[in-house]
Amino acid sequence: MWAPSNEETYFDNMDNKKNVVHIMPTVEMLVTFTADRDLMRAKKACLLYAEKVDFKELIQLRLAEKCDQRRMYITTVDSASFQELKQDQSLNVTFAGFMENVVRMLKDCQAGKLELCLSSREAIADQQTHDYLLQFVEIRSFKNLVHLCLPCRSAPLNTVLFYINAALDATHKKLFLVEQSTQQLQMELNAQNAHIDQLNSDNAKLRETLAENTRQLTEKHSAELKEMQLSLEKLNEQRSNELERNRRSIAGLQAQLERITLEKAELKAMHEQGEKRNQSLNEELSCCKSRISTLKEQQEKLHTELTAAKKQERKLEYKIEDLKQHTLELQENIQKGKKEKANIAAELEAEKKILHTKRQALEMASDEIAKANQIILKQSQELLTQKKTITWRTEVALQQEKAIKEKEKLLSMQEEELQQARLTIQQLREEIPQQLESMRHFAKGLEDKYTTQILTLKARLAGGKENSSRRANRK
Repeated sequence: MWAPSNEETYFDNMDNKKNVVHIMPTVEMLVTFTADRDLMRAKKACLLYAEKVDFKELIQLRLAEKCDQRRMYITTVDSASFQELKQDQSLNVTFAGFMENVVRMLKDCQAGKLELCLSSREAIADQQTHDYLLQFVEIRSFKNLVHLCLPCRSAPLNTVLFYINAALDATHKKLFLVEQSTQQLQMELNAQNAHIDQLNSDNAKLRETLAENTRQLTEKHSAELKEMQLSLEKLNEQRSNELERNRRSIAGLQAQLERITLEKAELKAMHEQGEKRNQSLNEELSCCKSRISTLKEQQEKLHTELTAAKKQERKLEYKIEDLKQHTLELQENIQKGKKEKANIAAELEAEKKILHTKRQALEMASDEIAKANQIILKQSQELLTQKKTITWRTEVALQQEKAIKEKEKLLSMQEEELQQARLTIQQLREEIPQQLESMRHFAKGLEDKYTTQILTLKARLAGGKENSSRRANRK
């Protein structure tokens, strides 16, 4: 079994408190205590503290019974003790991974998935240096599985006193803060009570002023009511006089109303005639508007046709440019063909000269053969080889002549195509300006036609407006 850590006192030192970090918050959980194999287990509520040191491989687990925090149990693991623990329990992690797994198992214990057991050394081994063993046990139906076993010992009195003093300091600080908050609240309460007393005194003063104001207002209202009664009597007398006057005026107004009704009937007849005239004018205006809309549509169609014609003209110009480029390429090809034809003709001339010289040589050789038969018999093999070469050269010459004829045919066909392309280009050059001129004349005629129609419509509308104004003036 591995030896305990030599750095247990690192955590209970005030100088090192700055470097100590809680790897998980303090939690309360049930821990199973076992003394011997024959004795029963006892579960106790304990407070668990898990801490580590920054920039150092050092971790400490601390258990303290909730009922009696003097009973404290400490487990400390540093790098050296971790290596021994790694060998004894065949762990496959680094110190950081070990720390993460310990935190995870503590959370599982808190959730109830695992159980935390604290066994005395007699229950596990008799030669152990620590007093207890802290085990992470998974409860199973067949056999319990121990995930990790850490040596633990009861904390010495110094460490217990250190942590109890630290807890007392923390509680003192909390009490001091609570006392300060209570004093502040008491001061606020006193201020509120004083404010309430002041408000009560203000309320009493306001009630007195209210009673005085109501008394004064009732006196004023009684005086005003008497004045109002007198004024009402005067108003009744004036009203009776005004009623007599109004009756006389109503009789005169009725006579005027009869006259106005007669005039109204005449005006209605005139108004109906004017409405009929307005309806006829509105119908004429609607007809004119419909004509204007049709003219606008025709104008839009003409604009679209003009744009289409312009596009067609651009396309034809592009085609002419393409044909020009094609003619230039064809001219270049013709020049190349002429150069090739001249080269082939020169080669043919050279071959013909070579054939002529060979024929002369053959004639001379035949004369020499007739003169000297003996020399012919000796050189018959050489003659056979020369005849083969001659026949091969003649075949080559014939093939070259055929190729020259084919090239001449191709040149003639290309010349015909060039001639046709020139004719088509000439026709297009003659036809395109004629078509453009006809389209321009057509568009100009349409514009003149529709401008005249629009002018006539405007003149008609102006005449209609003048007629309507004259009729209104007559009315």
